[in-house]
Amino acid sequence: MPILIRREFWEHRALWAAPLAMAVILVLIAIFGHFEMATMTALTTEQARAIMGVTVWAMSLVLFLIAGIVLSFYLLDCLYADRRDRSILFWKSLPVSDAATVLAKFAVAIVVVPLGVFLLALVTDLAVRGILTLRTGAGLMVEHFPLWDGWAWLQTQALLALLLAASLLWYSPLAAYLLMVSAWARRNVMMWAVVPPVVLALVERLAIGSSHVLGFLSDRLEPAFPAMAGVEAQVRASMVTLHRDQIVSMPRLFEQLDVAPIFLNIQMLLGLVATAALLYAAIRLRRWRDDG
Repeated sequence: MPILIRREFWEHRALWAAPLAMAVILVLIAIFGHFEMATMTALTTEQARAIMGVTVWAMSLVLFLIAGIVLSFYLLDCLYADRRDRSILFWKSLPVSDAATVLAKFAVAIVVVPLGVFLLALVTDLAVRGILTLRTGAGLMVEHFPLWDGWAWLQTQALLALLLAASLLWYSPLAAYLLMVSAWARRNVMMWAVVPPVVLALVERLAIGSSHVLGFLSDRLEPAFPAMAGVEAQVRASMVTLHRDQIVSMPRLFEQLDVAPIFLNIQMLLGLVATAALLYAAIRLRRWRDDG
């Protein structure tokens, strides 16, 4: 399994190159960027903690968006490319099962890359804050703007790790579906990934007047962190007023968050069942379809 995972990074360099390039860009912006950060008035402790959490969140979100785009194309291409360039014949000649191959690719997309991006975001955030702190001493305007609060930073990172775990479980059916399409499609992989769900949703709507498929797809494609579903009360209780606007205080949300509803709900469990079924289908398809 380690060798199979390493192979994915050899053959698909964008998995690590794209997030790393974005991290370098963020650091360069912190070094050479010309900007000012200031608040109208002095902040309370809770307002400062809230701003601290939001800036950590924003830094991580940029890197995860880049990684998400790269992983979507990776999942669509990884099994299809083996058949397109006929390298599947080489891999099938080795004592490596189809299950191990498919599960290695799934692990790269749902565990290895997200964990690596989380650590990269953590290091990048520390580097950017350190650079801005040094530049503040050299004349950068950071008036009443909190660049560092150790406890708030740790709480925000813990919340991000929790939401990342829940998000990966939530999006795992989509990852498994893209793998299945990659194993099945002879050509036009993108088209075969999009058309069947759309057709299925239309048929359901026209035939029985329901929209369960569309509801499932819209929930799974929701851009916000899916783990937040079901904990709206904690989110509302974590809001902090800042200049007549309200923002979520990540440290306060971490202190109030109830983990059980995030992981133990019927939508999450049904998604995991669907993930297992789709991965099984991808394994069977790879075993059967070894043509180009």
